[in-house]
Amino acid sequence: MKLFRIKAHQVMANYRKPMSYNFVDSYPLPPISTIKGWFHTVIGAKDYIPISMSIQGISSSVAYDLQKMIKFDRIRKKEKIDQIILPDFKKALSQSPTYVANLFETDLIIYLLTDHEHITTFQENLFTTEYPHIGRNEDLTRIDSMEWVEVQEKSFGFQNAHTIDYGIYINRSKGLEMGLDGLNFRMPFKYEIKNDIRYFNRLDIMYIENGVPNGECLYDEKENRIIDLIGDYHGSGNLC
Repeated sequence: MKLFRIKAHQVMANYRKPMSYNFVDSYPLPPISTIKGWFHTVIGAKDYIPISMSIQGISSSVAYDLQKMIKFDRIRKKEKIDQIILPDFKKALSQSPTYVANLFETDLIIYLLTDHEHITTFQENLFTTEYPHIGRNEDLTRIDSMEWVEVQEKSFGFQNAHTIDYGIYINRSKGLEMGLDGLNFRMPFKYEIKNDIRYFNRLDIMYIENGVPNGECLYDEKENRIIDLIGDYHGSGNLC
């Protein structure tokens, strides 16, 4: 099977977890929705494109930054509080101190599987629209390499051990099947809009940064990485 492999580096990054307000926490790696959205934005997609991916990487450290958060708020007429009122929007501006988790020196390896024509457009557009960034707009991303690679199905076990010493997202069912343990997330992947409301389809994902898999999975021999594709593209990958 052929996959498109991207190797990238970010000096600073925050992959914000939903519902983290007073403390802006970060996923350990970009969530699948972030990479999917990044891909769709770069190619200028007007419609949804099925895609599967494997997101891997490691950061050198985490630092916590104190920032001022300014946001729209309700107008509190009955409370004795100073507010900046925006009458045209019928809203007020509020501000509060907020801690933000920043990952430093993050090295990423991202494997993508989708139609070859979309990968070609991604390669052509990546450096022509704006400087690459993953996550926040300010989290600039250095692209070290992009290439098609051949990966093979490989069996791991006692006589052919592989040690995971890097961060990786895998499907939770696959992780349990291979006897692995890690952090469990129910990540949003795609959504449908009904009556102007977004309804998210979520996937059960396991984040692993150490372990010894037992079973079969895809393997990139050059990078010595196991691969478990997450997503909804079901093509063969032999399209380039």
